[in-house]
Amino acid sequence: MTQAALSQVLGGRKTFGAHAPRTPDDWHGLIQSGVPTRAAFLMKDLLGLRNEELARLLGLSARSLTRLANVRSLDPVVGDRLYRLARLYALASDALEDEGAAVRWLRSPQRALAGGVPLERAATDAGAREVETLLGRMEHGVYT
Repeated sequence: MTQAALSQVLGGRKTFGAHAPRTPDDWHGLIQSGVPTRAAFLMKDLLGLRNEELARLLGLSARSLTRLANVRSLDPVVGDRLYRLARLYALASDALEDEGAAVRWLRSPQRALAGGVPLERAATDAGAREVETLLGRMEHGVYT
C-alpha cells in the first residue's frame, strides 16, 4: 500500500486538492493541520457504516459527529483515527485483492482475532496493530 493509494481511499484530489498527501511526512503534516471533514464521510460510505459506528471508531459522540458536517477539518486526534481506518481498509484491499471483500472482512468476526471484528479492534491503536499484523500474515499466506 502506498501513501498515495491511501490518499485515494479518502477522496484523492476531490478531498485534498492539488496537495494530496503522498508521503508519511505529508500525512503527518495534514493530520496535524486538519484532515478535511469530507474524508470522514467518504470513509463512512466506503465501509457502509452507520453514524453511530463511525462516531465510535473516531472516538466521538453521535452529536459530535453530527456537528462535523459544519466543520471544515478534523482535529488531529480524530484525523489520526480516520487515517488508521483508511490504512486498515487499504491493507485489507491489498491483501484480499478486492475492495468489496475487504469491507466484508473488516466487518466480520475473524477467528484469528479470537472472534473479534477487525473494525471494532480498530477503535484502539493496539487493536489496529493486531489487525495489521493479521493482514500482513494473510498477504504472505500465513492464516493462523
